[in-house]
Formats: sequence, C-alpha cells, structure tokens
Amino acid sequence: MAKTILVIDDDEMNLRMAELILTQSGYQVTKANSGMAGITAISERRPELVLLDIEMPVMSGFQTLEKIRSHEGWQKLPVMMLTASADTDSVLQASKLGAIGYVKKPFMPQDLLSHVKKALDDE
Repeated sequence: MAKTILVIDDDEMNLRMAELILTQSGYQVTKANSGMAGITAISERRPELVLLDIEMPVMSGFQTLEKIRSHEGWQKLPVMMLTASADTDSVLQASKLGAIGYVKKPFMPQDLLSHVKKALDDE
C-alpha cells in the first residue's frame, strides 16, 4: 500500500510539482493550500508524512506545526518544512517545534525524493 504524504503550500505550482514528483515515485499525495486546510486533511486521513511550507498567509507553517504538535495523537507525526530560505532562526524554530528536517525550494525532484525516502525510511 502506498504511503500518503500531505503537502501543505499556498503556492499552486509547488503543490502540483510536489504531487507530480511524489506520485511518479509511488506515493499517495494529498494537497492543502493553507494551514487550516492541512489540519483538516490530517484529521480526515492521517498521512505518514507532512511537507509544510513556512511562508503562508493567515497561518504560517510554524503556527500550523504548533497546532499539529498540540493535537493529541499527532505529536509524533513526521513533518518536514518546505522553505525558500533556511536561515538559522527558522531552522531552530522548526526544530524546537519538532520538524524532522527541511527541503529547500525550489526543490529538485531527486532532492525532494531523497528527503522523503529518508523521513519514511523507504531507502
């Protein structure tokens, strides 16, 4: 059975690109275009991994990650941040909130897959 990955990003092109790369590699992909839509998607069908954009309007990736971690039963859900900038403060904040890593945007297909496989122990 294919593992499910939830991609949360407010940029439609990033969502489509991630979906294309991941589905071609055999993963089931669910997409959400906001933090709140992502929270809803997790509650409807818990994924094995969440790829979460940091810079989003209304609810940032950090705020979304805080909500995920505060929900009983989701504390250990693997969340990897998608970001255009991996500055030290962002890395530290995401790490404190329990993110398991970063994928730098724009991402190359092999880079995204490498991070996802490592996170899911699919190598």
